[in-house]
Amino acid sequence: MYKAVFSDLGETLVGFTPRTYEVVYNILMESGYELDKKRVYRAYAKVVTSNLYPGSNGTDMLDIRDLLYELNIYPKESLIRKFDGSLKSEETKFLYDDAIDFLEGVKSLGLTLVLVSNATPRALSTVKEFKLDKYFDKMIFSFEVGLIKPNPRIFSKAIDFAGDRAVHIGDMYEADYVGAKSAFIDAILLDRSELYKELKVKKVRNLKDALKEIKKNIEE
Repeated sequence: MYKAVFSDLGETLVGFTPRTYEVVYNILMESGYELDKKRVYRAYAKVVTSNLYPGSNGTDMLDIRDLLYELNIYPKESLIRKFDGSLKSEETKFLYDDAIDFLEGVKSLGLTLVLVSNATPRALSTVKEFKLDKYFDKMIFSFEVGLIKPNPRIFSKAIDFAGDRAVHIGDMYEADYVGAKSAFIDAILLDRSELYKELKVKKVRNLKDALKEIKKNIEE
């Protein structure tokens, strides 16, 4: 029976637009490459989770050349130049409409709530802007601990605090689901856009259904 819930931040509680993989997809389409957006996302997810330690910005670093190779596209310099500056543009952030109900629901069950996020220092201001910090008993950011998901050691920081009778929920299979399982805790994949439709793992389309899954485990 669960005693704690570990939650991701980006694209789980807070959304960003445009997302990095969408910028990549748009540039490639404009450059004449016919690609499925889901394929671009899955290639992006594979590349940014290939390291277990953060880059200089405190989180997972995207090397556009590695991503292009993963997409079977040769990274010629004329194409690389099209990405210059585009991947560092400011995003618009928003709170998912099911986030607060989820957090309040978890707390109402008497569970310990821990944030586990691959994030730059800006994430702390985002958490405070949306007043999410009041829900968490502890917050673990990659830029602070020098570890990034799927490294199981970042989950061990949460386990040391809240115990191993826990479930982690996050939107990226390669980082959140695989990382949590590597740390020997349960996981729920939040697949809002069905980017992982073919995977036969425990997954939900929204946080309302995630809370139902958590409640089922509490009641068993």
